[in-house]
Amino acid sequence: MASVKRAALLSLAVMACGPRAAPGASPGAEPLGAPRVTQGALDGSPLLGDLPARVRAAGGGPLTIVGQGPLSEGERVGAFVDVPMATCLLLYARGASSIEDIDLAAYSEDGNPVAVDEGRDPHPTLLVCPPHPDRVYVSAHSSTGEGLVVVAAQLVPRDASREVARVAGARGALGGTPRTPEAWPGLDFAVRTHRAALGGAWTEARRVAVTVDARLVSTLALQVEPGGCTAALVVPDDDVAIVDLEAIDDRGSLVARAREGNGARAVVVCSRESFSGALEIRPHVGRGIVAVVLSRGRMDGAGDGSGRVDVAWHGTRLDLEAAKRSRSALLGKAGYGSPTSSRAGKLLLGARSIVNVDAPRGAACSRIDVVAGAPLALVEARASDDAGALLGEGEGADGAVLYACGRKARLDLAAVGRPGPYAVMVRNEPWTDAAFASHPLAASRMLARALAGPTPWGVSGAVHAVSLDAGHVTSHAATVPPSRCVRVYLGVEGDGTGIELRAYDVVSGEEIDRSNAQTSGEVRACATSTARSVRFEARATTGKLSGVLGERWSGR
Repeated sequence: MASVKRAALLSLAVMACGPRAAPGASPGAEPLGAPRVTQGALDGSPLLGDLPARVRAAGGGPLTIVGQGPLSEGERVGAFVDVPMATCLLLYARGASSIEDIDLAAYSEDGNPVAVDEGRDPHPTLLVCPPHPDRVYVSAHSSTGEGLVVVAAQLVPRDASREVARVAGARGALGGTPRTPEAWPGLDFAVRTHRAALGGAWTEARRVAVTVDARLVSTLALQVEPGGCTAALVVPDDDVAIVDLEAIDDRGSLVARAREGNGARAVVVCSRESFSGALEIRPHVGRGIVAVVLSRGRMDGAGDGSGRVDVAWHGTRLDLEAAKRSRSALLGKAGYGSPTSSRAGKLLLGARSIVNVDAPRGAACSRIDVVAGAPLALVEARASDDAGALLGEGEGADGAVLYACGRKARLDLAAVGRPGPYAVMVRNEPWTDAAFASHPLAASRMLARALAGPTPWGVSGAVHAVSLDAGHVTSHAATVPPSRCVRVYLGVEGDGTGIELRAYDVVSGEEIDRSNAQTSGEVRACATSTARSVRFEARATTGKLSGVLGERWSGR
């Protein structure tokens, strides 16, 4: 027995002295080799989708990749592109899903911008048309996010430029000789006059020339520092007139709109928090260049100057009672009466509040103001009837405005940014028509579009109920008196998607204005010293829609 034990111990000792497998490796496994490396680069062309093919079908030329590669936030990619003198150049950049915002610009060889798209989106698109330099430097900048970015270019014949711009969703059918903003006679005087009207101390942050076109929107990035204000002054050249200027936030919501008028336009945006948005610029007449001057100042000095200046506050700076008084004062100047009802509460993040709103008395629709008190920020509101059908919706940094037509409404509220107190104030909407009750959601969307901002534009005019589909165009005519303007607003509801709204000069057949949108749009037409006959046309992009079309008139 002892000999058996000695033999077992001897065999164990021999095994312990033998070779051991490497940690983590199975006995008999093949040894690891060196990593295999393949030289190459990421291919960004799949990010372009079917856009190159759709541009070719609309009349554009073959695709060229200007540049591509992975970008960190703040990095750029670009190259020089030759452009035949009689041809347009379509430029666009696309990024991976991790990229939230890409800016795209084309520069002349002396460094002046020819075209810029600084809208807050990951798919900037530009169309540069003659006259232009015979060579431009194209640059894409990752403003927010990091990942793969590709920049593409296609040549476009001039006669196909409008269709290509529509297909590609270009920000502007742009063209023009590169020009510095200092080339404007009287620009410095306009800046001094603007700052005197503002009051306070202002520091110039940026001065740039932006090419604009009446057919499409040009964009420029707008930044506001915490606790500060940014003032934007836009001075057009002689080739364009009646310039629209709006400031939008990063959610696409309207923050400020410049007043109507000819000549220079201006907006001022103030915010307690860091604000990133964009300026949207579009003339109603012509194609040319505007000088944009951005200045920065403090919140406590804005609006203290010699002129009447409208300051848009992004985010809530007032306590609830002060915010209610401020809103009521603005609405009183706009012709609204006292609230028919008012309720208050507090919104919490992650929880929704329900408020019941009575049907309007003596009016077709109710205007519902959800007023935010500090520190409440970013409010969403939806109104529905007893059956759950949507009646209206709205959102905003310092509250929300929406319209409920014809029925008792159930208001669903949520805080998206910060929690805080709120008040719901309900007023009768002075603009009334039988069509509002027949198509309540379409009417709500039309009213929200037409009455956006602290002071509604113009005075109300005719209202039409319309039926739209993709195969037919609905139209009506209007005569614009001398030195007057009319805006036509369209809101829709139904199973279809998308609308196209256009304004034409009846005599010349020239397209005056155009709007492509999902649920509401607007176009504008003006007359000079003689009356002008205008035809307005609308259609659905797909499916069938019911709409409410309203007119508002103003002196030019």
